[in-house]
Order: sequence, then C-alpha cells, then structure tokens
Amino acid sequence: MIRGVILLMSAVVCLLIVAFAVMRSLGNAEQPQASLACATKLYSTYDPKNLEQCMAVCMACSAGVKTTCSTSCKLRGAR
Repeated sequence: MIRGVILLMSAVVCLLIVAFAVMRSLGNAEQPQASLACATKLYSTYDPKNLEQCMAVCMACSAGVKTTCSTSCKLRGAR
C-alpha cells in the first residue's frame, strides 16, 4: 500500500519536472516589441546576436547594468 503511494508520488513529481522543462523550452527568448522599437532608434539595423549592440540596447532600453545585460545577451545567443 505505502509502496504504491510512493511510486505514484514519484511518477507525479517526474511528470511535473518534465512538464516544467518543456514549458521553459517553449518560452519565447525574443525581445518584447517595446524593446525592439527602442533598439531601432539606437541601431537602424539592430542585430540581437551582436553582443555590443545587444548590451547597448539592454542598458539603454531596459535600464540594465553591464553584468545583467551581458548575461542576458549571452543567454540569448549574442556573440
């Protein structure tokens, strides 16, 4: 009886972890529209994969600081 409950709870926990991972992977990594509008004011041909441009837009449009903007841009694939 107790063994069955433990197995059921373990299965539920595993399913929740998998569901959370899938939801996180489906999340949109793109920048919001307001940020893109601000970015085009700074750069006519804004490339979010360019680390220098991404950092400048993050700091100017999102009121970010160098460390958090660097991390954010790198997580979005900027080089």
